[in-house]
Amino acid sequence: MKNFLVLFSMLATLSMSYGQGEGSVFTSTGRGVSTTFASDYQALGINPANLGWDKEFRGKRFALGFLETGFSFSSPLLNNPVLNESRSIPFNFEFKSDATFEEFQELAKDLETGFKLNLDLRLFGIALTTKQGGFAFSVTERYAMSAGLSKDFSEISTFGFGASYFDTLTYKQNGNTYKAVNSPSTYDSLQQDTSVQIVSGASANPKTVPQLFDGTRIKVSWIREFNFGFGRKIFANEKFGIYGGIGIKYLQGMALLDLEAANNDLGGFISYSPSFASNSPGLFSGGSLRFSLPKAAGSGFGVDLGMNVKAFKRVKLGVAVNDIGSITWRENTYSVTADTFLRNFEIAGFHKDSASVQGTSGGATFDSILNNLVNIESGNFERRVSLPTTLRLGASIQFGKFLEVGAEMISPLNNNPGNFTSSVISVGADLKLGPFIFSSGLVTQNNEVLRVPFGIVLSPARGTFELGLSTRDLRSYLQFKKSENPMFSTAFGFLRFRF
Repeated sequence: MKNFLVLFSMLATLSMSYGQGEGSVFTSTGRGVSTTFASDYQALGINPANLGWDKEFRGKRFALGFLETGFSFSSPLLNNPVLNESRSIPFNFEFKSDATFEEFQELAKDLETGFKLNLDLRLFGIALTTKQGGFAFSVTERYAMSAGLSKDFSEISTFGFGASYFDTLTYKQNGNTYKAVNSPSTYDSLQQDTSVQIVSGASANPKTVPQLFDGTRIKVSWIREFNFGFGRKIFANEKFGIYGGIGIKYLQGMALLDLEAANNDLGGFISYSPSFASNSPGLFSGGSLRFSLPKAAGSGFGVDLGMNVKAFKRVKLGVAVNDIGSITWRENTYSVTADTFLRNFEIAGFHKDSASVQGTSGGATFDSILNNLVNIESGNFERRVSLPTTLRLGASIQFGKFLEVGAEMISPLNNNPGNFTSSVISVGADLKLGPFIFSSGLVTQNNEVLRVPFGIVLSPARGTFELGLSTRDLRSYLQFKKSENPMFSTAFGFLRFRF
């Protein structure tokens, strides 16, 4: 069996990690809507104006929580016929030993679609509501990753010199060197012949590497966030209230990878913590993590701004702009460039040589392939990178004491690592039955239903203690094998208190 560590494992030594609308807020994950629902410290990073609410839980003005976590991984790779044990943790996928050439072609298509991985861990959060307004503070680890390869790059990764881009194969047999016109049947036949050693592939009509990579996007970020927020009532009467809030963040950047190719141009940037030891870093191999508190590779500040309106004690409207700011990366900075033509290639793809996808040299690893296509150059320079800024619009209405229904739209205001690729529109609801809160909804993107979240929260003693478990997509668990782009996801919290 050949190990295929998808980038969750590949980047475990560098980072983990694309836009989670609720982050680690397990009380909102099950409905998929949070702009006008999140309260106390859980409103940080969503809508700081919600900190100004003073009657969400009567008599309780202090909130405290620890280790609230949100995680998701979505990709067609989870259902790829080439991969075994795709549900194992930590996603240590293995190639089927009897996988066919056609099944590897399906792998190449799935690499085009790519994958998205998110992990948000709120180490702790604290909030206090006073007559002057609401104050909150939290410390959160934010990981975000998204990757998708161009057709040519996905085929070269999968088949190496046997990719359809190369029209001629050079191989050795019985001490002699031969050439053959490349085709799927020819390549598959030569590879299965034990007397044949394929040496390289060549293209008579070569493209530049940026042209081959056109459409490739690989974006990773790992940020530690210290967030202080304040929200207060601006105006209110018996039927109407306006609230505003601000969140100020001090940010420590642990790792960043930003590679993108478009319009015949390829560029990339890498920076990672000195706590990740490495002699020859590649795009996916930063070395081993030292057992010490990671030193930041960069730092910066961010701002969240929010406002909401309450009307008739039942209707809420909210708007927020989050992650305004930047991080300046200073440690272990590398640039990624490429401008050469790819005429010959001498590395086999995962189809033939896939003992590992990690490392910077050797067989068919992502890094060994990339290092033969792009230039990774170390430099003593700094780079300022803007945060993944988003705009949130939300609304909700409460029906009695048992049901609240809401909707929201989250739109990316830039394409920086960690941001959404396009606007996400969600609708969701909470049904309260005694101490239990059942949540569900629909999340859409590009006019398609992305997922159906579901969650259960237990909130006894009038909200004094709160715990819950939710998923971002219930369908992926119920119809895993039938899903084209399944998702593993969970959000949970068991240590949340109000006094």
